[in-house]
Amino acid sequence: MVNQLQWLSPREFLDGLALGQLTPGPVVMLAAFVGYRVGGLWGSVVSGAAIFLPSFVLMLSVVPVLERVRRIAWMNAALRGVGPAVIGMIGVALLQMLPQAVPDLVTGLLTLATVVTMTAWRLGPLPLMTAGGAVGVVLRPR
Repeated sequence: MVNQLQWLSPREFLDGLALGQLTPGPVVMLAAFVGYRVGGLWGSVVSGAAIFLPSFVLMLSVVPVLERVRRIAWMNAALRGVGPAVIGMIGVALLQMLPQAVPDLVTGLLTLATVVTMTAWRLGPLPLMTAGGAVGVVLRPR
């Protein structure tokens, strides 16, 4: 969407990702956002349907044989390896988005302060987003 097809700029992609994080179903929201940017209302409808349809078809076709698959030893081992692989892929994706998500020192410090605050004091995201928005309004170029 960004590098190959150039449907969105890196900033627009991050905006859509941020929008998705504010609502339930972030992947669906990002797909609808991209669909809307590319094809308007019908683009968002098509992209939303395209996100849901494959998973429904897959689940309806796999559920009947899932119990038999779970009894296969090598399949159990493969399924245990999927979790760490997904975590690694998410880590690589985050590192690749980092230059666009944190374009300057102030944003980097704000990001670091947010992560430290969330981990040290178990503060929820809403007060941190509000505080980050206030800092952004105060420090924005005029």
